[in-house]
Amino acid sequence: MRAYASTLAMIGLRVQEKQARYRVKGGKRRPAPAALIEVGEGSIPFAAIATLTRRLGVEPGDLLATIGISSRTAARRKTQGALSTEEADRLLRVARVLEEAIRVFGDAEKAAAWLRTAHPMLGGAAPYRLLDSDAGAKSVSDELIRIDCGDFA
Repeated sequence: MRAYASTLAMIGLRVQEKQARYRVKGGKRRPAPAALIEVGEGSIPFAAIATLTRRLGVEPGDLLATIGISSRTAARRKTQGALSTEEADRLLRVARVLEEAIRVFGDAEKAAAWLRTAHPMLGGAAPYRLLDSDAGAKSVSDELIRIDCGDFA
């Protein structure tokens, strides 16, 4: 599994990203686009759930339900200390959408509030409630793009 360093930072992980460079016309060197970082099995700690819960302003049980972890499995993961690859991937999906919302709204609190508030363009559902599936996350991301472009209709 791969993720951007900025998305990993949303869940409290700090990684060293290689700074690739490429040449452009005129010999000037510019930074390359953000590189994907390989995330291995067991490298996303269970504590990342608490970090993302605080950033979103939701209850831990709500986030666990969104990423498809039962309370019994959560207790096991807490003891093990890390999430499975599939659970980590779902957690990173939520973090990526939060990161995108922060970029659009320019403020973490506004972004989290928007994600928790029902939205008519999303069938009256709170965007956060749709993040339990890839299709739902895509719908939320599409709405954020519309907002960013100024298309509110």
